[in-house]
Amino acid sequence: MARLTLTWLVLLGPMAAPAQQDLQFKEAGVCARCHVISVVEWGMSRHRTANTDCIACHGASAGHVDDERNNIKPERMPQGEAIAALCAGCHTAGCPKTRQKAACQTCHHFHALVDPKAPPAVPDQSLARSRPAPATRSPKPPPRITVAGVTLVLIPGGEFDMGSERFPTSRPVHTVRVEPFYLAATEVTQAQWTAIMGSNPSAHKGDQFPVEKVSFEDAQAFLARLNSKVPGGGFRLPAEAEWEFAAADAQPVAGGTAPQPAGSGPPNKFGLHEMLGNVWEWCSGSYLPYPSQSGDSALGVLRGGGFVDPPDLLHAAFRHSERPTRRLRYNGLRLARSVDPR
Repeated sequence: MARLTLTWLVLLGPMAAPAQQDLQFKEAGVCARCHVISVVEWGMSRHRTANTDCIACHGASAGHVDDERNNIKPERMPQGEAIAALCAGCHTAGCPKTRQKAACQTCHHFHALVDPKAPPAVPDQSLARSRPAPATRSPKPPPRITVAGVTLVLIPGGEFDMGSERFPTSRPVHTVRVEPFYLAATEVTQAQWTAIMGSNPSAHKGDQFPVEKVSFEDAQAFLARLNSKVPGGGFRLPAEAEWEFAAADAQPVAGGTAPQPAGSGPPNKFGLHEMLGNVWEWCSGSYLPYPSQSGDSALGVLRGGGFVDPPDLLHAAFRHSERPTRRLRYNGLRLARSVDPR
């Protein structure tokens, strides 16, 4: 995305960019109100001169425009071969260069029609000198790591529809993007907690059982002490969106009168155990109504459900609030860590 924005600036030039940008936003219409980068990409292509606007590909999408919270999707969201079918309306003989009639997006960004694999052309050498050196590509993060005795699983990230119409506090459903991060394969065990904090607050004792009777403030104290002992630190609680994304396809732990040992319950597609129905897991942030992502609140937020809860509450989207100082026998935590914890 940054490369496309730079290309646009190079092509238009520093003096012409503001006026042309204003014009293309007017031509793009109501879509420009939210989809700024997409409009910039469209404005630098021949789509614009050919009068191929947002509506031509996505439909009027009146419900999506009126909603403003992304609960209602555009009428058409072409992907893969559907993109090539739209291109065929103008390029009846296929690609002018290759005559290919499929997979146009392998050579062209679908809005801007630039080659996504090639760097932008820089006609002015003064601009070339001012460009920063290309960043060194980071190595692909490993799928599993162990840090300070904690096994963490790479969650690849992506876009997903967060929330559920089934629960009032999980409405409205809204699209969220999650960046890749690591999440512990199991909840923090009593042995791990005791090794850092020197005592075990749990009601159901057992080294391999999840620690419970832990408040949000207790969890923060644990994280601070753990990070002070680990080179690089970086351990944290997952954000709600991260937790819900990672809980995809999770199966509830079998009910009972006590939690199950770490790793004994069913894993989901990412290899995470006991995401639903063992102990509630503290998340970072505050218990705020959707789609708010910031603000003040006197309540913390927990996810996942506990062993005392009925099956209908053991759902990845269900949210529960609690006072940050309260210690209950079914509240615990699971550790998260950014891919680059610096």
